[in-house]
Amino acid sequence: MESRQKESDLIRRAARGDEKAFIELISPYQVRLLRRAHALLGSLEDAEDALQESLIMAYRSLANFRGESGIYTYVYRIVINKCHDSVRKRKRTESESLDNIPLISDERVSISKNHELSEESSYLILQINKLDKKYRQVLLMRYYDALSYQEIADLIHISVGTVKSRLFKARELLKRSIVRDGKGEEYFADMV
Repeated sequence: MESRQKESDLIRRAARGDEKAFIELISPYQVRLLRRAHALLGSLEDAEDALQESLIMAYRSLANFRGESGIYTYVYRIVINKCHDSVRKRKRTESESLDNIPLISDERVSISKNHELSEESSYLILQINKLDKKYRQVLLMRYYDALSYQEIADLIHISVGTVKSRLFKARELLKRSIVRDGKGEEYFADMV
């Protein structure tokens, strides 16, 4: 309860132009947001740019924040939208296929170590990227971004029940794909 009150106070102060309050409000989430942007854009430099632009946008529009979700969810949505805009812009300017852009990376290791992924992590990432977008999206939001069911529902405008249903289906599809390849169920230890 106290942290919710502190967040509300920081939001009010930041909305009135207090940059220090905004920095204090956002700083606990910056690494997670950067990792998510990096996973979507495939480039650390592009991710840093997208995050910077998103934070500026969030700061400037904070007066419009209605408080229906947490501040992380609010800023997360801005970052995701900015990344999607960047991908579309890149696609138009470079005629680059979305298939060539990494969809996710292993965020359990530091960004600078991402190229040193283990064979198992690389395999799992490949299997997740093969999922239909609606299943991949909720799976990533839940297990990579550690969002609650309600936060996911708010972000993609579906019910909590639909989130749960899609997560169940995503895990089942992933499990079938991995088992079909003759791999064990050790990949699912964290998804229970």
